Amino acid sequence: MISKQQRAFAAFGKKVDSYEAHAMVQDHAADWLAQWLPSEAECSNCLELGAGTGLFTRHLAGRYAHVEASDIEPAMVAMCREKFPAVAHNLRDAWTTQHDAGLWDLVASSSLLQWAQNPTEVMQHWRKLIKGNGRIIVGFFIEPSLPEMLQVTGGNSPLVWRDADTWEQTFRTAGLIPVRIETNSKRYYYPSALDFWKSIHSTGTTVARRISPSQMMRFFRDYELQFRDAAGVFATWTFCRAELKPDV
Repeated sequence: MISKQQRAFAAFGKKVDSYEAHAMVQDHAADWLAQWLPSEAECSNCLELGAGTGLFTRHLAGRYAHVEASDIEPAMVAMCREKFPAVAHNLRDAWTTQHDAGLWDLVASSSLLQWAQNPTEVMQHWRKLIKGNGRIIVGFFIEPSLPEMLQVTGGNSPLVWRDADTWEQTFRTAGLIPVRIETNSKRYYYPSALDFWKSIHSTGTTVARRISPSQMMRFFRDYELQFRDAAGVFATWTFCRAELKPDV
């Protein structure tokens, strides 16, 4: 049986052509995370996991002596390579053990970690990648994100949302010390519930089960009734960024 996570990755890969046109939230998250990048003097090489089409890669390219951008989806790797030819590109499954332990000054990831089904295990893998004085810089979405959609769908979600305290404990359990953690909630507006739905669907986000046409129409109707104000239909995202170092 195909897992929810496998379906999510497959959906993400299929949206390579539409992703950036609708990835306003992910774009803002990448810009916010980039504020915490170390200087060139502090870091000579950087591995990006889950690079996608390169929304965060653009902040790394040219900044460090060596950058590798990686993703599990070949179509995403190909697009990122086309946009940033000076960066090394590779296929990597960010959730599994990597072959180059202890080689990286910096491991970075934006808008990926919320999809991890076993985040403690994933962070243990990432910790092994960095040098003893290395850093991990991650940006991701946490609870409460999309509470409006969850209310309308009765809690139906493609992933398990975790709050900031849960993530901090996850990092510590994985052998990582949070140097700093920060969260930020933002409300985004759309002309209609249909436009909101298109924005998440076109970035590869799916729901946990198939929705019939009649259910979809009810979703649009209920969302419009409950979550529209003078500025339009809204959805709330909560960003989290964290700088981590190994507990040695």
